[in-house]
Amino acid sequence: MPRSLLEALAPHMIVGLEGPRLSDEEKSLLSRYPFPGVSLFERNVTDSRQLMELAQGLRNVYRAARETVPLVAADHEGGAISVLGRAIGAPPTQAAAARAGDERLVERLFAENARRMRACGVNWLLGPVADVNSDPLNPVIGTRSFGEETEIVSPLVSTAVAVSRREGVLTCLKHFPGHGPTCLDSHLELPTLGSTLEQLRERDIPPFASGIAAGAESIMMGHIAPLGRALPASLDPEIIGGVLRGELGFGGVVVTDALEMEGVKVAGIREICARSLAAGSDLLLFSKPVAAVVAELEAAGASGEPGAGEESGAAGDPLSGLFLEASAARISRLVEAAAARERDFDLPGDAGIFHEIAAASVLIRRGPGAAAMGAVPPIDPARGARAVFWAEKGEFERYPAQSFVARALRALGIVEDARLRPLAEERTDRCAAEIRVPPPSAAHLQGWVYSPVPQPPAPLEIVFLLNRRPLAEDAVRNLCAGAGTVVIAGWPHAKKFVPEGRTVAATFGVYDAAADFVCRALR
Repeated sequence: MPRSLLEALAPHMIVGLEGPRLSDEEKSLLSRYPFPGVSLFERNVTDSRQLMELAQGLRNVYRAARETVPLVAADHEGGAISVLGRAIGAPPTQAAAARAGDERLVERLFAENARRMRACGVNWLLGPVADVNSDPLNPVIGTRSFGEETEIVSPLVSTAVAVSRREGVLTCLKHFPGHGPTCLDSHLELPTLGSTLEQLRERDIPPFASGIAAGAESIMMGHIAPLGRALPASLDPEIIGGVLRGELGFGGVVVTDALEMEGVKVAGIREICARSLAAGSDLLLFSKPVAAVVAELEAAGASGEPGAGEESGAAGDPLSGLFLEASAARISRLVEAAAARERDFDLPGDAGIFHEIAAASVLIRRGPGAAAMGAVPPIDPARGARAVFWAEKGEFERYPAQSFVARALRALGIVEDARLRPLAEERTDRCAAEIRVPPPSAAHLQGWVYSPVPQPPAPLEIVFLLNRRPLAEDAVRNLCAGAGTVVIAGWPHAKKFVPEGRTVAATFGVYDAAADFVCRALR
């Protein structure tokens, strides 16, 4: 009997969940269709106990339905990309860990991160990031990468993979064949890399080879096109089958980046899925909740939208032209690897590693008028001084930015009930219009200010730039106008645009330990 589109695709799909608890509908869908696992996001996490209960609920559903364990994946890289932050904290970024200059700190960081994930029931890290951040205007990689040089990135990727596997967490290198040489964001459009495939082989692919040699179980394909190629790598059989499988000899699971991203929307969902599998991908990653994904695929199946190699409306199995036995075997081995690590572990805490990396990586350039041991006095509520935080619109709704702000205010000596309010919208709009890439409408900046005395305006003492995306020099100067101290937590290259005479600190990531360290150092 021919399978429906959903029945054919389900064994190759990773799906999302709606909220922090499994709904009855989600339990039913996860039981009915053989999705190998789920990917978690911030919307699914409130605290460590809740996360453990959610993971256990997933295990109960999978054991009852298929006598197996689910793959429970998470983008928990560090800094702003720390979706499990409310449960296990936001670790330092890979860039901060690399800047610390000691590979043992990288080893301890990934060991601690893996233990925390595993203790909450998350068995698959969608990381480490193996991209070489070769373009300083890159809006999506930045501090997620270990650095801008292949020679630095490759050994640290190997260390991160080996340590994570040792501590019982599956790994996923990303974003093959390298998302570094571009100033465009694949979430918003299809980036054409500034490098040919041959150039990628020399600079961007070696870190993936190092990760493969260290035992990486999976690799995520980027929705990026090398110079001279029309298709995103996630749909390109030459890159998956020829380079990744053939040249590098990778025998593990190939995962797409999220299929909701604009960089891969070259056709309808049915054709995108079929073309991804035909190109050599094993798992199709969806960030939307499973109910929404099921509804979309059911609608696509009912509409007769063609798949790879099909004529519109053709009868029969929607994936009949694809040979997926080898793919199914690779997915099965990944699930078995997760099941083999379903055991009790000793969890020695190493919480100090986050602070050690912050202390070793934060850069402070003091202005000429700053005292030897401090650049700014404690902000005195009675005096009404202001601290302003800038980030992309929506970031202040997420845990890493919220926690960074709270820790920074506390370390600056501001009372616990510090009042934060949005800056005037007209100033926000004016600054957003000066963003270089991507287009202003896609990277609208928001500003939040601490000021106990709204009227008259209090003196501005310190500005924090949490934005990950690049800014034009005039925009940086505008955002920092009037501040004696500027803390750059997101895009590190902004520090060269801060006017002379200011005290400048760069944390190389938005995470708690960096906020605490840099603000105490500035005081």
